[in-house]
Amino acid sequence: MTDLNNSSNGGDARRPDDASGHDDWEAFLNDHAGELEDVERSRTAKRFDRHARREEKKTMLTADDLSDEAFTGAGHGPRDYTSSWLDTDDVLDHHGMGFSAPNPSLKGIRVSKLICAAILAIGVVGIIVAACLPHIVGIVGLIAALCVLVGAGGLIAQHEGRDVIHDDDSDNGARV
Repeated sequence: MTDLNNSSNGGDARRPDDASGHDDWEAFLNDHAGELEDVERSRTAKRFDRHARREEKKTMLTADDLSDEAFTGAGHGPRDYTSSWLDTDDVLDHHGMGFSAPNPSLKGIRVSKLICAAILAIGVVGIIVAACLPHIVGIVGLIAALCVLVGAGGLIAQHEGRDVIHDDDSDNGARV
């Protein structure tokens, strides 16, 4: 049994030929047939058999085991671009386009919208102050609530909606 691991033969480990190995195995099975039958009938062996049958019934292969290429033939769709978004600077430099920071023009904002936004902000701050200081909640809360209503109402009344078309030169069609 330990012939292959026995180093007492000068390190010359020899495997028996297939014919003699087969004969040895048959002789072992014949010598220990009664013991092997006892092991085969044991509770542990039966439990192992049940476990092995259950494992055989389980799914051998799931969709998670397969790569995406098995379903889609990867490399043929718009999302199959393998480059990272982190190499954007390299792409821009390669094509001669530099990065230009956005510089929006604020000259199209009406003064009335700024005033309504400021009144709304003052109202929100006033409500927070009124909530923190209970002894002045009556007057400050009332004034702050009126500011919120007037500011929000003014902004809603001045809202132009989605269907407004801007035809000036600075309009590139992007809606953010």
